[in-house]
Amino acid sequence: MDIVWAVVQFVAGFVFLVGGAELLIRGSSRIALRLGIQPIVVGLTVVAFGTSAPELVVSVTANITNSGSSDLAIGNIVGSNIANLGLILGLCGSVYALRVNRHIVTVEYPLLGGITIVFSWMLYGGFLGQLEGAILFVGLLAFIAWNVIAARKQYEMAHAAEETIEVAATVDERILRPSEQLWFDVLLVVMGLGGLVLGADWLVSGSRTIALALGVSEVVIGLTLVAVGTSLPEVATSLVASFRGQGDLAIGNVVGSNLFNILGVAGLTAAIKPLRTSDGIGADLAVMLAFTALVYLMVLKRPHRIDRWQGWLLIFLYAGYIVFLYMRG
Repeated sequence: MDIVWAVVQFVAGFVFLVGGAELLIRGSSRIALRLGIQPIVVGLTVVAFGTSAPELVVSVTANITNSGSSDLAIGNIVGSNIANLGLILGLCGSVYALRVNRHIVTVEYPLLGGITIVFSWMLYGGFLGQLEGAILFVGLLAFIAWNVIAARKQYEMAHAAEETIEVAATVDERILRPSEQLWFDVLLVVMGLGGLVLGADWLVSGSRTIALALGVSEVVIGLTLVAVGTSLPEVATSLVASFRGQGDLAIGNVVGSNLFNILGVAGLTAAIKPLRTSDGIGADLAVMLAFTALVYLMVLKRPHRIDRWQGWLLIFLYAGYIVFLYMRG
């Protein structure tokens, strides 16, 4: 009976997480526009934070509520990055060939690669301290500031960021307008935050019970079920971008999400309380590095795109990794 309730908690947690993130983006974006904040800034901050909010809240909750290891939190962070590159880009690329903006290839993706290497080195021993977490989080603030300054100078990036808002909120076209009823949008923000907190609590609790019942470690559950579930906002925005033929938005969303997961989610979570894992994480860090390198090799060669067969290859490799995880677990 415990396993049934755990599954119910797990599914309900996902629903509240995704719904909470959506409400948070709707309300906060319209409030920001009403306050006169430029759409470009909203796209690079509010929407970026909103779509990664599930990973952040789940990791912080899992880390704080466990007095021992942080297996679920670490598994969620590393697993989300692997899922973004293998599953999400694979699904998007299998639908349409994804054309990639040259700026992503020459600047943002190499930055992601470098940060992924540094993060893997920091976490290789199974420990990420508060100082290291603080350094990563400061890196996120610097990255956002750099993007905002650069985007204001370049019309092309500003246009892309406005499209990001549009894609991230396809369920609510009014997100592009300033708030008309401030009290209602504030209510959406409050409800969104409440949904995120409640959803994270239920998801973490359900995940631990499921891991115990299946006889696998929390880090395996974090790397798979929790990681894929908390990546649902990225799945939605990237697939919508692919169907609209905006491949650069799809891969840009994944790159931004992975950067935020390392700098923001891992950084802030570790800054609050050090991250420790009782399970070996080295093999999973190697897989994350391998997927990061593979996708870069795919897009590096002109005309900078991920072809459909490459999308299917990413899906196949991700499926193989999942099988490997559960065999190992």
